[in-house]
Amino acid sequence: MKTILVAAFDGLMDSSLAITLDTLKAGAAFLAHSRAGGKVQILTVGQGKTIRTASGLSLTPDLRLRDLPEKMPRPDWVVVTAGGLLNEEAIEERFSRPDAMALAAWLAGLDTAHTRVAVSCSSVFLLARAGLLEGRSATMTWWLAHLFRRLHPGVKLDETRMLVSDGPYLTAGSAFSQLDLSLAVVADTMGVKVAHLVSRYLLIDQRPSQARYMMPTHAKDVDPTVVAAERWIDAHLSEPLTVARLASALAVSPKTLARRVEAASGISPVKLIQRRRLMRAAHLVETTPLSIDRIAEEVGYQDGTALRKLMKREFGATPTALRK
Repeated sequence: MKTILVAAFDGLMDSSLAITLDTLKAGAAFLAHSRAGGKVQILTVGQGKTIRTASGLSLTPDLRLRDLPEKMPRPDWVVVTAGGLLNEEAIEERFSRPDAMALAAWLAGLDTAHTRVAVSCSSVFLLARAGLLEGRSATMTWWLAHLFRRLHPGVKLDETRMLVSDGPYLTAGSAFSQLDLSLAVVADTMGVKVAHLVSRYLLIDQRPSQARYMMPTHAKDVDPTVVAAERWIDAHLSEPLTVARLASALAVSPKTLARRVEAASGISPVKLIQRRRLMRAAHLVETTPLSIDRIAEEVGYQDGTALRKLMKREFGATPTALRK
């Protein structure tokens, strides 16, 4: 029998807990009634006797951290619930609390040869603070990526992706990517067929990228040159754009621009230009009846064919799929 522990802490996002348990338990139910049969044990674990969610609801965990590993020596997966829509000022306070620190220490002590860990949204900070993501690839909620990159430069962050797996760690993007995370755990522990069945019953769409949901940089501590670069690019999307032209408009050298963009976003100025074009294209696809060829012109591509290929590669979906 396989075991999945759902780790919870005070202030967790209510929907994250519900999404995780509903998805995992739906999978377990389908597995039990399948021809193959099988059983998966799903238990909640926390620091105290009671856990208070962000909305004030109470959860009594099945297990407490201090009871492990005696009562549960080796789970197959630990799924950490999302920390919620924290602002930047709350990150330090949230993950410096005793319950979060205890959870981080316990995660750091897991035997990752047998146990994998799944974390999404702002809770990815928890793994990073424990040093578990150093030198590894990861994703997280896109609107805190600039802060994460500054605090944990040793992590190879790509906030455009919905899920990133590196070794024993599976990370996911913003809050509701907990759904994608949980479905991936179902696939690993119960099989791809069961995961597909869960996705159909719960109407879970495939969303390999969170890039198209990203908005212009709005955080107050992002390099103002990068913010200005995004705004200038957005105002000139239909025109031929080069890094040299962008740097000239911002009165910095191409080398300085590249250094600042890389530090703030982890990508090159060329990639930044492409990202802004694709984000605008996705918005137009979803909100207007314009043809793909016309949208391509609006965002600076010669024809719709190039745009279709790029959107499929970066978003994991064609323009037609986005428009449905």
